[in-house]
Amino acid sequence: MKAKEYIIFSEAVETGINIGWNRAFKHISLTEEQVDLLNKLEQQIKNEIYQSVTGQVCEYFIFEDNEEA
Repeated sequence: MKAKEYIIFSEAVETGINIGWNRAFKHISLTEEQVDLLNKLEQQIKNEIYQSVTGQVCEYFIFEDNEEA
């Protein structure tokens, strides 16, 4: 049995981003307008972080089980 390395890596990055996002705003008081703006931008910000992190890791590691990496 062999692990699907890139899938495990990808899910770990995504989980880490979600945990970090929740912690970043845990103790911050925001206005309703700020919350609305963050809600609108949340997925775009998370996607950019994901792409940047995975792109940098893929510069240094080869995931043999994934053709997309």
